[in-house]
Amino acid sequence: MRDDYMVQITIITNDDYGPWTHTLGNDREHRVQMYQSSLYETLQNLFSVRNGLVFSNRFDEFFAISDGISYSDHLDIKTKLQSLFPFELSMSISNSSLPLQANKQAHAAKIAVDCTDTIATTFDSNSKNDSIYLIHLDIEGITEIRKTMSPYDITMMVHATQQIVNHYCYQNMLMGFFVGGDNFVIISDKNPQIHSKILADKIQKNLGIIVNCGIGEEKTARTAMEMATKNLDTIRHVRKHNDSFPRILDNNTSLDGLSGIHAQ
Repeated sequence: MRDDYMVQITIITNDDYGPWTHTLGNDREHRVQMYQSSLYETLQNLFSVRNGLVFSNRFDEFFAISDGISYSDHLDIKTKLQSLFPFELSMSISNSSLPLQANKQAHAAKIAVDCTDTIATTFDSNSKNDSIYLIHLDIEGITEIRKTMSPYDITMMVHATQQIVNHYCYQNMLMGFFVGGDNFVIISDKNPQIHSKILADKIQKNLGIIVNCGIGEEKTARTAMEMATKNLDTIRHVRKHNDSFPRILDNNTSLDGLSGIHAQ
């Protein structure tokens, strides 16, 4: 794994969201939900076509892993958004070897300037954004769990898992996101194997839940996510044939002596 790890984080915020929602009247919640969904879809499209990746944060704010996406690209994205939505959106960008620190720096840059009409930035000018480490974590056996637990009971279980993921990430300057179903994505530092092992142990100890972790390391968020998901899919598939197969997998994991890894 590379030593020159830096991750670039972009925060996209709806700055006048509260006042704007009140202009919709009291019968507004269904429209608010549709706007939120549409905004997320649009952001994901605009960033992913540039090999970025977007995560929703409280629905009116979003984080993007934006390595390889230039300031000019951000301006283009912002201009497009303002032509599509009736509310103001701001952006701020920073990078760090610690994902949560990049978030804090981007937030500080936003506060320091009025970035309604511009994009606030703060960068380590000597850095090279040359690697992104992502962990794609899911709960083992959710299909079987559905046979004995109601949907809302499962939601409570997933939320309990999310609490552990989020707390651990915050303590270790990482960023973790629930991305639907029983899936979580963690923006890691350069030690994803260590974090995956500790997290898996914490979740099993506290909740009795077994998780799998696929790890991806690439130069852009989208390709890192693809690799993490590929490794998670490999765990899911191979463990059907070989229960000694590891539950944490990256491209450096030794598979010597394990059978079933080519089963389809």
